[in-house]
Amino acid sequence: MATVTESAANAVREYAEPLRAAVDEDVRDVRRANTAGRRAVEDCTDEAIIRVRRHPFMSLGVAVGAGMVFGCVFGFTLGRFSGPRATP
Repeated sequence: MATVTESAANAVREYAEPLRAAVDEDVRDVRRANTAGRRAVEDCTDEAIIRVRRHPFMSLGVAVGAGMVFGCVFGFTLGRFSGPRATP
């Protein structure tokens, strides 16, 4: 009975070994991509900090403009879908 069990275990190992190797390779690729992404985000953050320090008023203007656009879109959406308005 041990030979049948050993034979089945060997068959499973032979079948599972390529899958395990492929999964290990994919895990390595994901870790590399994660590291590269983290470094890219750090670089972008550092660059943004430098730009804000060099041009503070332009940065403030961009932030105010983006806030106004977002506020107008958000306000328009809420006003449009909030229901009927009461008439005076």
